[in-house]
Amino acid sequence: MKSLSLLTTLFLSLLGAFWMSLVSAEPVQYCKFGSPDHPDEDIDFCMGALMYQNASTNAHDMFLTMTLRRHKGSALGWTAIGPGTVMKGSLMFIVYGDPLSQEEPIVSIRTATGHHQPTLLMKSDLTDGMDLRVIRSSWLPDDSPHQDPMNPSYTARISLVCYSCHLWSGTDISAQSKSQPWIWAWNAKQKFDVFSFDAHLLMHKHHAGAGGWGNFYLDMSRSISTAQFPPSLPPIRPKVATLGASDNPMSFSDSVVNMTLGPGSYFHGLVLAIAFLLLFPAGVIGLRAGSLKSFTYHWIMQLSASILLLLGLGLGLLKSRKFNTIHQGVGIALASFIGLQGLLGWWHHRRFVRLYRRTWVSHVHIWLGRLVMVAGWSNIVSGLLLRGYKKNSATVLIAIIIVCLQAVGLSGWVFWVQRRRANYTPKPSWAKAADDDDSFALSTSDDENDGEDGNEAEDDKDETARLKGRDSLSPDEKR
Repeated sequence: MKSLSLLTTLFLSLLGAFWMSLVSAEPVQYCKFGSPDHPDEDIDFCMGALMYQNASTNAHDMFLTMTLRRHKGSALGWTAIGPGTVMKGSLMFIVYGDPLSQEEPIVSIRTATGHHQPTLLMKSDLTDGMDLRVIRSSWLPDDSPHQDPMNPSYTARISLVCYSCHLWSGTDISAQSKSQPWIWAWNAKQKFDVFSFDAHLLMHKHHAGAGGWGNFYLDMSRSISTAQFPPSLPPIRPKVATLGASDNPMSFSDSVVNMTLGPGSYFHGLVLAIAFLLLFPAGVIGLRAGSLKSFTYHWIMQLSASILLLLGLGLGLLKSRKFNTIHQGVGIALASFIGLQGLLGWWHHRRFVRLYRRTWVSHVHIWLGRLVMVAGWSNIVSGLLLRGYKKNSATVLIAIIIVCLQAVGLSGWVFWVQRRRANYTPKPSWAKAADDDDSFALSTSDDENDGEDGNEAEDDKDETARLKGRDSLSPDEKR
């Protein structure tokens, strides 16, 4: 009888544990660990979240815990997180304060209508049925073994609950989302005159990534708790960077959108790098290759690069929040010049076929092309800096080296081709018995299509015959 009772107890315990595993959930977590040696360069915070299905309202409440470190008791700056991909409509939880003042950290809950100063959220701004409660806000001494006793560091620990958070009208907050977007931002150097909930905030750094702001994504669906009673506030697991979280979208559709148009996307830079580091230089090389189809190679490469340039510009404008950098201005100027450059190239070609020599249009086309190349190369480097890469990072240094090598190599190759063509001695007009058609002067030119030029010449055979005998036709057009 005792053994039966023991088996029954064991069975009920296992059944209860299984049931608890179904109704309880694992909180998700996302952290960015800063550098103690360079506290002003990298943000340092952790957040944990879970969604609780409230039995009385049948809505999902969001339980949130956030921690952030203040090295050496610094009272400078602020740190913010909030659901959403951009500032507009995001429900922002902004933390700042002085850990040495014995006052609690300020938890200022704000929102914004665009990329400008967030405003304090009032009770009247919340949809009926939605509520926000700060459960805890305190400074804790840092437990790091490398703590400096003379300049101790502190950790702010914040806990809050957003009741019926899906009712927030600014951005979608879904408990079922497997890739809920969040945004973080920070300022490491602002000195506050007064620590109030509506204190004026200085702007974060412009660039994303390692700079002043960024995005991350949470699998909210795995954190849903359906227990009868509200769960405990989510803990912060030490040294765990991500748990049910990622720096990139975790669903395919979101990944495609983020890759092409997201604030942290690489597609904009990748497209323009292909244009300026591959296709535009290939067009120059194709023009001077000495092939019968040099001109055809040239315009095909340049047209392809121009299309990528316009595509990259469009992606850049779609992901931009405002127009306030030289990088953006140069990009728009390049897109404008590229249309003019195409027109000049066509005009230059038509005039050369008719006159067999350069004109002012040719020189404008050549020098504008060089200006576009240099500006494009420079914008690649400035784009990396705006993306958040440091000036002395390996990525920026490699990009600068590639650009410099390409500029020197391309210039040297063009110079060598010009010298080689300068030493070329054309056949005299009387030496054409065996290859009359092949001795046509344009066959030595490095920037025109002989097939096309031959068709032009057929329309005026007498003029072609007269020009073929002139010594002035032999110099290469690109000398």
